[in-house]
Amino acid sequence: MLHQIKELLQNTQLQQQIKAAANQAEAIKVLAIASTEKGYNFTVEAISQMLAELTFVDSNELSEEELLSVSGGAMADSAPKLCHTVGCGGGHCSVQ
Repeated sequence: MLHQIKELLQNTQLQQQIKAAANQAEAIKVLAIASTEKGYNFTVEAISQMLAELTFVDSNELSEEELLSVSGGAMADSAPKLCHTVGCGGGHCSVQ
């Protein structure tokens, strides 16, 4: 379904109709009508659900900082100074 909608959205006239819609519900109706005209059988509800899922995925993406903290990295300005010499005892090492 997503592939077909992307294909539909390549139409400049349809893009303009969607941009001119008063709200998201109206834009979805325009998209549903265009999909029917193209021979697809997408309901307004199906399109709304797909958009909601895409929006949910986008809003749950991690920022670069969150990704680095999860993966064990650290941002340059907040990274502690680490010594990689085991047992150095310099006081700034996390490994002693």
